[in-house]
Amino acid sequence: MWYRHYKNMKKIITITLFILGLVSCEKEVFTGVVETNITEYGKIFVSSNPGGYKIFIDNKNMDVVSPDTVLYLVAGQHKLNLRHNLYSDTTMTITVDKSAIKIISIDMMKNPRFFSTLTLFTIPSAAKIYLNDQLINNVVTPTTIRNVYPGAYELKLLKKDCRDDSTNIFVKGGEYVEILRILEDTSRTVSYRTNNSKISSNSVNKVVVDKFNNKWIGTIDHGLMKFDGKNWTSYENAGVIEGERIQDLLIDKSGKLWIASISGLFVYDGISWKSYTSNLPYENVIALDEDPTGNIWIATLNALVKYNGTTFEVFNYYNSQRMPLVNLSSVVSSKNGDIWVGTSGSGIIKFDGTTWTNYLTSGMLNNTGGHLTPEKISNIIKDIVVDKNGNLYSFHVKDPPAGARSALLQYDGFGWTEIKLNLLFELEVESFYLDNDNNIWMALNGGLIKYNPLQPLKFYDSGIYGYFAKWCKSFTIDLNGDGWLATIGAGIAKLKKGTF
Repeated sequence: MWYRHYKNMKKIITITLFILGLVSCEKEVFTGVVETNITEYGKIFVSSNPGGYKIFIDNKNMDVVSPDTVLYLVAGQHKLNLRHNLYSDTTMTITVDKSAIKIISIDMMKNPRFFSTLTLFTIPSAAKIYLNDQLINNVVTPTTIRNVYPGAYELKLLKKDCRDDSTNIFVKGGEYVEILRILEDTSRTVSYRTNNSKISSNSVNKVVVDKFNNKWIGTIDHGLMKFDGKNWTSYENAGVIEGERIQDLLIDKSGKLWIASISGLFVYDGISWKSYTSNLPYENVIALDEDPTGNIWIATLNALVKYNGTTFEVFNYYNSQRMPLVNLSSVVSSKNGDIWVGTSGSGIIKFDGTTWTNYLTSGMLNNTGGHLTPEKISNIIKDIVVDKNGNLYSFHVKDPPAGARSALLQYDGFGWTEIKLNLLFELEVESFYLDNDNNIWMALNGGLIKYNPLQPLKFYDSGIYGYFAKWCKSFTIDLNGDGWLATIGAGIAKLKKGTF
């Protein structure tokens, strides 16, 4: 009996302790005052025309764009701001009611500030205007176009005898944008630069013309190109020409193209390419010419090479009667077969097939039998040319370390004469070109000169003729009578037939 009573008492004590434990734990969890405040909320639905506006409430980005709903707004007044990267912003005060949805619809296009204003000027004026290829009818520059829908546009400006001009513009709602464009006058010249054509470089050394009137273009930094009047073809990465710097080009009597580069000599016959670099004593090829019998003369850095179609013959100091055939700068053949070579420091060398002659300024006779002043004229030759009468012209570059000045000289077979052109600037000839009328064209640092002793001197200034460069490297005339001027910094300028 006593044992049953003991077990009942033990059960009662255990239950009592368990209940006390629960009460003790509950007191440890609830240590604060229970909140009784209740906040009242509302919401707004915002739509706009156009859509896509970011919605800000009280300057806080709500991370939604119109049309959309903003939830859990405290009842009362708020500042609503709609922002867009393209369109103009708008701000208003709104009132939010508790437990309700407020609908806000805004037509931004009814606000004059939504649209943009575009003012266009061109030099010369009266250019037609296209926006995204759509002609703005009955409007020419200068003009102001109002109510322009915000966005990105391609603007094109067209005027007769001017190169078409285009640019991409971006106008934002409410903005006033002014644009001035200078249109290139193409009534006399047309320029081809990297920003208006597919020419690969603005630095061009030489242009030659083949029998199909293709223009072959040698650049300083992007190898060889061809232009057929419409299409541009680059051979820079074609795997046929090593090196990027083209130093001279030649179209021979058979129509082959010869390419002199800083890394070798290459030939193109219209079908296939061939390298002759391994046949040369130096891979740096400076200049090329063809004599009356079809031999190709190759001026490398420190040797002269003759190619007769089969074999290469090298001329250097040891087999040319000790002529200083080093630092060669140019080579040209006269109609009687004489080969003239310009050097950078050793004057001019002539080879008549048998005898070699070195002409230094200290020994050059003028027409009166006197001597040119040796201390004043340099022996650094930039280029040489022989006209149809057999007269040779050479340009001597100023040599400050030697105290020697620059000069344009002529040799008539009997003596040397300095030619004075009476220019207002110092003459710096880069190269010569002889046309079919026996005019000598001089590409120079400053423009282009046409010289004929029987006619007045003609100077084609880059500023007046609009070819955008003063450093001109070479000139040639194509089969249509258009002139092609290679420049450093402004690509190629085409001078239209009849304008020069």
